[in-house]
Amino acid sequence: MNDFLDDLKAELLKRLKELKAVEDNSLDDLFLFAIETAIVDILGYCNLDILEWPIGLDNTAVLMALDNYNQANVSINLDSKDGGEVKSLSEGDFSITTETKAEAYKAMAAAPSMAKNYKTKLNRYRKLG
Repeated sequence: MNDFLDDLKAELLKRLKELKAVEDNSLDDLFLFAIETAIVDILGYCNLDILEWPIGLDNTAVLMALDNYNQANVSINLDSKDGGEVKSLSEGDFSITTETKAEAYKAMAAAPSMAKNYKTKLNRYRKLG
């Protein structure tokens, strides 16, 4: 079971990175969080076990993960000293506010999981009862 889940996450991560044109591994932990959130949401909504995962949901999971990531407005710059990207910059009395990874995860977790009404696509695979 863990091998299947790991393989699924690796494949979805590869596709998500292609969509975002990311070639390095700097955002993998955030992408994986978005992917895992999408997988859990899909499994819960469809009443499926991970071993019942239909290949037809792969693209939907990638798109949901992309939406989770984008809705949270997450784009962490891991090369910066503080590990976060600038959220705001003030001019008077100069002030810079950065986003930490923890804030990024929190925002992503709070984002609505069915943002683009994926229910129509998921209903095809949903088991009732």
